Amino acid sequence: MNPPSYSILLHYSEIALKLKNRSHFEKIFIQNIKLHMLGLEYSRIELYAARVFIHDIKEDLWDEYKKRLTQIIGMQHATLVLKTATDIDEIKNATKILIKDKKIDSFRISAKRNDKSFKYDTNDINKQIGSFVQKMTNAKVSLKFYSLNIIIEILKNYSFIGFERIKGYSGLPAGSQEKALSLISSGIDSPVASFELIKRGVKLDYVHFHSYPAISNQSIENVKEILHILKLYQLKSKLYLVPILSIQQKIMEIIPDKFWVIFFRRVMLQISNIIANKINAVALVTGDSVGQVASQTLSNIRAISDASLLPILRPLSGSNKEDIINKAKKIGTYDTSVLPYQDCCSFFVPKHPETKAKMKDILFYESKINLDNLIDEAISNIEKININIKDNI
Repeated sequence: MNPPSYSILLHYSEIALKLKNRSHFEKIFIQNIKLHMLGLEYSRIELYAARVFIHDIKEDLWDEYKKRLTQIIGMQHATLVLKTATDIDEIKNATKILIKDKKIDSFRISAKRNDKSFKYDTNDINKQIGSFVQKMTNAKVSLKFYSLNIIIEILKNYSFIGFERIKGYSGLPAGSQEKALSLISSGIDSPVASFELIKRGVKLDYVHFHSYPAISNQSIENVKEILHILKLYQLKSKLYLVPILSIQQKIMEIIPDKFWVIFFRRVMLQISNIIANKINAVALVTGDSVGQVASQTLSNIRAISDASLLPILRPLSGSNKEDIINKAKKIGTYDTSVLPYQDCCSFFVPKHPETKAKMKDILFYESKINLDNLIDEAISNIEKININIKDNI
């Protein structure tokens, strides 16, 4: 028998709920794992019994594997394991290798027997390996309060023993759903909203509206940095940079100032619809949170949304700011989002913006202004940037 080798055992999340199309999601999940593992050593990736195995990894590089694993969308959890034969003595030997030099006060054994032909059932395995570990370490067995949980998976051709389990974000594999276009700023909310849709498997491309050169290009640079963080989860996307300064100037000439931001955002939706149709996106995404700012009252959300033919997904609509900030910190976008920048809307916000816009007023003033040529000009000046995780390898 060859000596035990290290592997990674991954359990996926919602894929397990799929029936006829499970193989479609599994295929995408494995493709994504391969991209996440670029540059790290392993022999092969195997799908077996609703589990994914990354075989023959370098155990001394576990911290780097672990960092990559936490970014795999659709993964419920992963465990560093020793691969060995499905034989009770070999399992004991692998357990001995795994726990040597570890200080253990208490432990439990969590065995799963997928191979029902194995002569020991789950309780027998727990008892035999538990007794073996107890003799080695003098540690006590505790099913609830333990310092080490030894995980054993018994499969037909081989078995796995491990103890360090890493939680993932669960959800559906990145890129397994249809495409949407996310309106992204360099603030805190829209990157988190985008991440929430990435977790649902939605393929996201991004559009960022800017008022350069009337304001600095810092928001553009910040958005690029944010998307380089989000690509760690999403793997690849496109960013569309849209100049809207001339449109804003025209709006400010004709429309009363209390309606400026509403009209800015209506134009953003109109342009986003045009881009979305060109790239086959079937929905838009925004970082709106009800009542957080003047443009996000229910009346104003209605007045703004009226400009879009496509559905608008607002995953943060019921979230409070503290929760959004905590999520931004967790996914890594927060530090960039709080860098100083001038936003194309907030820079032109009047002292007293409308908070309860009426559709009749919006439609009346919209009839007084024709932005078609300026919208065409903005679209003709769009800059497209490709974002790909391979660029970091």
